[in-house]
Amino acid sequence: MPLEGKILVSFRQEYLDERQQVKRKHTGIDIGGNPGDYVIASANGIVSYCGFSPIGGRTIVIKHNEKIRTTYLNLSQIYVQPGFFVKQGQVIAAIGAGDDPSNSEDHLHFGIIYDEKYLDPQDVIKIDYSSISKYIKLKYVKPSLYVQTSK
Repeated sequence: MPLEGKILVSFRQEYLDERQQVKRKHTGIDIGGNPGDYVIASANGIVSYCGFSPIGGRTIVIKHNEKIRTTYLNLSQIYVQPGFFVKQGQVIAAIGAGDDPSNSEDHLHFGIIYDEKYLDPQDVIKIDYSSISKYIKLKYVKPSLYVQTSK
């Protein structure tokens, strides 16, 4: 988790954007905290965007591989720049911006995007990746001394 705190708004929970008087579905989770609380990178990756989002204010996007990105919105401070490599657990920002229409409390909006689709961060974070390795068997294959060429 990029921030320890109570989940204030869940994934796909409907909320009223009072500024625009429109109902929306939430694309991530809002994690409550206090102004100035640090936000950490949820996984290793390269910062692909730091800037402003019309709905979430100051925003960071981290690209973890070709298909997975994480988003961090409602930030008061940003401590990284595009192109920076970040490690899981590294401090990347602080919360405290009050410009998110989904919730007026101090919070981090955290999202996970896989193959251009939003996933529920709570489901992804619950996965015990250490147990996955027991299902994977690696086998050493001796390299061939001969190179096959096509005709």
